[in-house]
Amino acid sequence: MKKLLLFICSLLPVLSIIIPSPVLADSKTLPTGDSYEQIGQKIEDFYKKNEKTSAAMETAVFDTNGTIYRGNFGYIDKEKQTKADDSTIFEWGSITKLTVWISVMQLWEEGKIDLETDIKNYLPKDFLKHLNFDKPITMLDLMNHQAGFDEQNTYLKGDKSIEELMKTRQPNQVFEPGTTTAYSNFGTGLAAYIVERISGQSFSDYAHEHIFKPLEMEKTAILPDLSDNAYVYEKHKEVKSYDANGNYKKDSDFELSLYPVGRATGTLDDLQKFAQALLKKKELFKHPDTWKTLYTASSTYPGTDIPLNAHGFWYQEYGVRVIGHGGNSGGFSSYILLDLESGIGQVIMTNQFQEKIYNYKMPELVFGPKKSPNKQSYAKFHPGYYRSARTFNSGPFSFLRTVPGYTYYINEKADAAQLNGDFWVASESQGQEKITRAYGDALRQSNWDLIKDYGMLLLAGLAILFSEISLLTNAGIDLYRLILKNPKRRLH
Repeated sequence: MKKLLLFICSLLPVLSIIIPSPVLADSKTLPTGDSYEQIGQKIEDFYKKNEKTSAAMETAVFDTNGTIYRGNFGYIDKEKQTKADDSTIFEWGSITKLTVWISVMQLWEEGKIDLETDIKNYLPKDFLKHLNFDKPITMLDLMNHQAGFDEQNTYLKGDKSIEELMKTRQPNQVFEPGTTTAYSNFGTGLAAYIVERISGQSFSDYAHEHIFKPLEMEKTAILPDLSDNAYVYEKHKEVKSYDANGNYKKDSDFELSLYPVGRATGTLDDLQKFAQALLKKKELFKHPDTWKTLYTASSTYPGTDIPLNAHGFWYQEYGVRVIGHGGNSGGFSSYILLDLESGIGQVIMTNQFQEKIYNYKMPELVFGPKKSPNKQSYAKFHPGYYRSARTFNSGPFSFLRTVPGYTYYINEKADAAQLNGDFWVASESQGQEKITRAYGDALRQSNWDLIKDYGMLLLAGLAILFSEISLLTNAGIDLYRLILKNPKRRLH
């Protein structure tokens, strides 16, 4: 009996190594402090709470070693009751832009591009026609969305090349480079065009060869018609799109000609491969220093050292600081979020337009609640009407800047829906007050600015009304004269 007890005692140290203890399992925690084992139930409960306004949602939480949790929820076709599964494809929206910035950094690593030189060096002579400032635009300006470009409609169908679109759809430059963050599809498209010129490849071919193929992303397409991946092309036909309330949305698909800014489409598994590679920092680049440069802040919140953008990646202030990019297309919303410190990431894909519950709120289950602005920002903040820097500041569509989506009131609590509960910093420069948050600035409007804008809108409306009345009046007079000239017609 004594020998048996001694034998069992001798095995205990070995067994303690082979069999993980509960303490060891619980030591793997998310940034919220929750254990890996808890996140699945939390996400499932979150979905049940919001199921009535949902369509399909897929998400994965992962670390550098693998998947912590993966879930498929809801329907890609509510009418047919077709459930989302591992084979479902979703559109990335603007997450696609990350392929542009990765491509730029690959060329930078090879010494083929300088991020701080005038981009004119990489473009045909006199290519940009509407520059209004002497300060040159650099690739960093494009990455930071600080080149100063006005909003431009780039959501066009057709078979125009990126070069043709860049030539024919040039917006005005309305801000001095490096001064204002105004999210720009044109700026990203211009960077993709530069990638084409330097590499000698179409952007689609470059992305497949240098990003998708190395990461074994075999179910992702990027061309406007999705013809570069037969699987995605066919599966895309199965997915219906819905609005943020879960109602069917017609005409949600559009073949985005400027595809590098938002057309990538594929499975959640492929998006996770891409995101996990960004988290692990072992593929896509040849040298570790390139990763260090990529994730170094290239722009900060005004007057602070808080990072805003890192070479095209946006920082977000949740319970911890995360980096990534969101995306919206005509009928899909998606997100990549990475906590580089803890090595935890999350990807989210939905078939709902402008979806915010899963893309904005659900990440708090992983990364903690969003941080509020600090006291210094509130001290500099003044309530009033603000206008997104990303708007039609000039040209024939400038009247659109007055609509609520672009111009809105922010009260003393700064809880306007347009801010999405994000972290922000208030600042003032050269008499212009603004609020800066991820993806762009909002500029405070004076009463005189608003009077001018709405006055011009009113005058335009009156002019149209006067023209219509004049046309009707003239038509009536002509008819009256015609009747007078032919008395017989008055008898009938």
